[in-house]
Amino acid sequence: MFGKTMTAPTANIPTIVALSFGAGIFAATHLLRLRDRERLRKACSRTQKHLRKGQRAALGVDLTSYIPIWKGTSRQKVVVLGAGAFGTAMAYAAAQGGNDVVIYMRDKNQCHTINTEHRNPRYLSEFSLLVEGGSSEIRGICTLEDLKVELETPGVVIVHALPCQLTPPWFREHKDIIPHDALICVTAKGLYLPTQQLMGHAILDALDRAEQPLAFLSGPSFAEEIMKGNPTTLVVASDDLFQAVRIQRMMSNFKTVRVFTSDDPVGVQLGGALKNPLAVGAGMVAGMGFGTNTLSAVVVRASHELRQLAAAMGGNPRTIDGLAGIGDLMLTCFSSQSRNQRCGQRLMKGETVEDIQKEYTVEGIPTADVAIIYGDMCGLELPIFRCVHALIHKKITPDEAVMSLMGRRSQYETKHSPKNSRKISFS
Repeated sequence: MFGKTMTAPTANIPTIVALSFGAGIFAATHLLRLRDRERLRKACSRTQKHLRKGQRAALGVDLTSYIPIWKGTSRQKVVVLGAGAFGTAMAYAAAQGGNDVVIYMRDKNQCHTINTEHRNPRYLSEFSLLVEGGSSEIRGICTLEDLKVELETPGVVIVHALPCQLTPPWFREHKDIIPHDALICVTAKGLYLPTQQLMGHAILDALDRAEQPLAFLSGPSFAEEIMKGNPTTLVVASDDLFQAVRIQRMMSNFKTVRVFTSDDPVGVQLGGALKNPLAVGAGMVAGMGFGTNTLSAVVVRASHELRQLAAAMGGNPRTIDGLAGIGDLMLTCFSSQSRNQRCGQRLMKGETVEDIQKEYTVEGIPTADVAIIYGDMCGLELPIFRCVHALIHKKITPDEAVMSLMGRRSQYETKHSPKNSRKISFS
């Protein structure tokens, strides 16, 4: 009996050995493939990253051809509200991504020129709106009937490019034609003065809806440079991250516009809005005749105040370290293309806010008022914000502003938590 029971396992030994050997060969082959793939990746990143395509081909194989480049493929219907400079740039960027783009405006002559000559006669008129290799043209519409028809397209994305203070009244007046499921991408960087709200909250109140999908697009982006094709990076934030990804896919063309995503809409909104009065302050620095030393100091300390306020308002202070905060702040503070910066310079030359705003919208003026209200609510000092606000409203002189900031008590530049502080030993 024992002899019979022992012969069965003995007979299966060759089969077990063969299976084990085959499994070993398979595992070894898989590991070798992983090793070769890692070597290939390193070769692409270290050896060939500085070579042009023709030089890579001369080596016998273009290793970068093995690295996949993700490209958006979904074509979306995009309705841009507002045919100003930034609305025009957003429409052009969306069209470069292969989307079906329509711009809504009230001016019939402007609309006619866009449809016939493919340029915006009022803003950025030197640039053509025809997208090279594009499958569709950017169309203009100027009647509410046409707008309603376009908005009835399933899955439509609304790109909002209206001035901040006109935005909630417009949505309140036209809420009946705004689909409940339409994604609204807000590009306006400002706060709503009458109710002292973030733009997202003001829009939801105007629509009288709590579930309207919203996304917020921000970052360092002059409209003219987007039209020129200068590489531009933006960030889009939404409470529903998949909505931010929709905008990312829609706006990224992998040549001139690259969009990152964020799940911090509060931080992105505050960064984009609160840099406006700080840019007015930067213009004031230039208008007073100060140089780069002073401007750099103002920008750095202003970014610190911006992080404080964003954190107190429920945003992530790390968001301020990115494109929506420091990136946008540097753009507007160091460039004369910024309307806020130019406004600050003109104020220091004796012009009035009323005269300046007759020529163009300056979001930093009303936003400065709301920033002070937010600072008071959160119990924050915000000395730079307060000086800019006081100078805008002629409450102090430029000399008094300088003395107020430079005469503050001495303190640490940044405060560290005890667990991260450096231990000092005298032994």
